[in-house]
Amino acid sequence: MSASTHPYELSVTEALRLIGKRELSSRQWITSCLERIDHREPDVRAFVEINSRVLDEVDKRQGLGLGPSIPIGVKDIIDVRGLPTMMGTDFHDNRPAKRDAGSVAIMRDAGCVIVGKTVTTELGHRHPGPTRNPHAFDHTPGGSSSGSAAAVADLMVPLSLGTQTTGSVIRPAAYCGIVGYKPTYNDFDKSGILPNAPSMDTLGIMARTVPDTHFLRQTLLEEPSDVLKPKPLHDLCFGFLKGPLWLLAELETQGLIEDFVGALARKGGRITEIALEDETKQLLELQRVISSYEFRRSIADERINHEAQLSRVLREGRLADGNQVTNREYQMAIQELINIKLALAKKFYDIDILVMPSAKGTALTTLKETGDPIFNSAWTVSGNPAITLPLFNARSSQLPIGCQFVAGFANDMLLLETAETIMHEFAPTSER
Repeated sequence: MSASTHPYELSVTEALRLIGKRELSSRQWITSCLERIDHREPDVRAFVEINSRVLDEVDKRQGLGLGPSIPIGVKDIIDVRGLPTMMGTDFHDNRPAKRDAGSVAIMRDAGCVIVGKTVTTELGHRHPGPTRNPHAFDHTPGGSSSGSAAAVADLMVPLSLGTQTTGSVIRPAAYCGIVGYKPTYNDFDKSGILPNAPSMDTLGIMARTVPDTHFLRQTLLEEPSDVLKPKPLHDLCFGFLKGPLWLLAELETQGLIEDFVGALARKGGRITEIALEDETKQLLELQRVISSYEFRRSIADERINHEAQLSRVLREGRLADGNQVTNREYQMAIQELINIKLALAKKFYDIDILVMPSAKGTALTTLKETGDPIFNSAWTVSGNPAITLPLFNARSSQLPIGCQFVAGFANDMLLLETAETIMHEFAPTSER
């Protein structure tokens, strides 16, 4: 580590290497993260609760000879023993959770220490919390995993957990200029997490590098750690998604992605334009019907006993939509989703990776909205793995613009190997 580098700037893989060489201690690393939080949190407002015992936990692990401690933030709809789960509301009991969510228990066992709970939108929906985009404080960080994205982007922690039911990992990660990874549906344990729409709720990872993303994925799957091997571009066929959604992207976003796809081709990647028009329209409608129906059921206590304390955005948005969906319509949508998943899987016989925008453009100039998940929703309801990479910056504002990649169902390793290659070949030097 150079004299000018602060420990909080390190990726997980960099920090673990230095800890292994005894050039850095876990306590020094995490103390540096806490100092960064103290300095930046008043402006960014990424955390709802800081774990006051985190250094004691580090010291305990060291005393027991349990190996390095790894700092991580956890979205505040995920239970962490000893910390309250407020879910972006003012009325949930602020007593500490008695148990860890399954994912948190797994991470603790592997050496992760929970630095704090990150801000979420109201019940994981769209009504924003106080978090600001670290790149421009008058811009949204996205949602609902707003605090998790901002904390990683602002170097407060190297890793954080988010969740996605529409676009709540991919979009905030894109807005904040970091890596956001949504795995194949049901890859990660979801016990101890506020359900939103169980048919599509997915635990996701926020990180600054693809290798760190891979590290945490292996941790959550309880698989042995290994080195991520980049995938040669000439082995891949990329589907450039130019369907009905394409024209919804801002012109600058379109231009940047078109230029990127051209560069992919020049470096050996095979490119085919693909529309998926019918499939996309169907998936978007199914996502609306299924998520609104399941969300209404998931928050029955809140809507029955705390309706007056819910935001107008929530009451007049997804809850109102859910009121209009009958059980028969819901069950038919579930059946239709099975059929469209099978049809979509056949599309991946001919392509390896889909390429498309992560969001319409840069983060919105407002803190009252979290942005449109239109480029994410279809892949959430389909269950396909997706990742956003910080490949571009807007010319005028220099705000991040993400590029989204989607792989076939259960092809997460191919997605991550491809992402590592793309970051090595195309990302700005500071992002590699």
